[in-house]
Amino acid sequence: MIQGLLSLILRKSRYRTRSDRNFVSMTDRELFRALRSSGYTAAHACGLLFDAYGEELYRHCRAALGDDDSAQSALRDTVIVARAHIGRLADPRLLREWLLALADAECARHAPVPDRFCGPRPRTAAAADAESAARPAALRVRVLSGAAAPELTGYRDHVATRADHFDRRGFPLPASVERTPGPGSYLVPGLVVSVGVLLALALVLVRLAAGATWFG
Repeated sequence: MIQGLLSLILRKSRYRTRSDRNFVSMTDRELFRALRSSGYTAAHACGLLFDAYGEELYRHCRAALGDDDSAQSALRDTVIVARAHIGRLADPRLLREWLLALADAECARHAPVPDRFCGPRPRTAAAADAESAARPAALRVRVLSGAAAPELTGYRDHVATRADHFDRRGFPLPASVERTPGPGSYLVPGLVVSVGVLLALALVLVRLAAGATWFG
């Protein structure tokens, strides 16, 4: 099954980017409809998305993360999230802005954890030149295999669930907002502890009263 998917991806490899002479670009409205439509397979819809925005999103991730492997992984997950949550976006005119916001959220998840003693890693020359960096030759195959291969359904479900935090416009919430607990998360444990203390105190008083009555 996965070999057939790869063959389909490779057969269409001459229609890649907006800079290709043979590439017929879809409008954002058409791409928006294709991503939402049940008439397109996951492989086809994600392929259209990659052809329209894959190179730009890869450069965006490469600039944020500073290395090819992390950028490719972030791009793969961005495509997965876009396909899974396109229904959150109501306005097709915001598609490009939305995709870049998804990419930012995935880059934050794929960013290396800073060493608490050494601090964040310094920005490398490769990261600074990422805007002009050429994309890896197998980028399309790697991204679309992760986004559409039947064998990776479980992984895609995990990525889509992990990213399921959006604002009213359908844009992803920052990671800090996702993890910020609401007031109830502090209030309820405090109430539970307080009630427990009161119950323990009441039990002690009852026992003391019973003892006083016995000796009295």
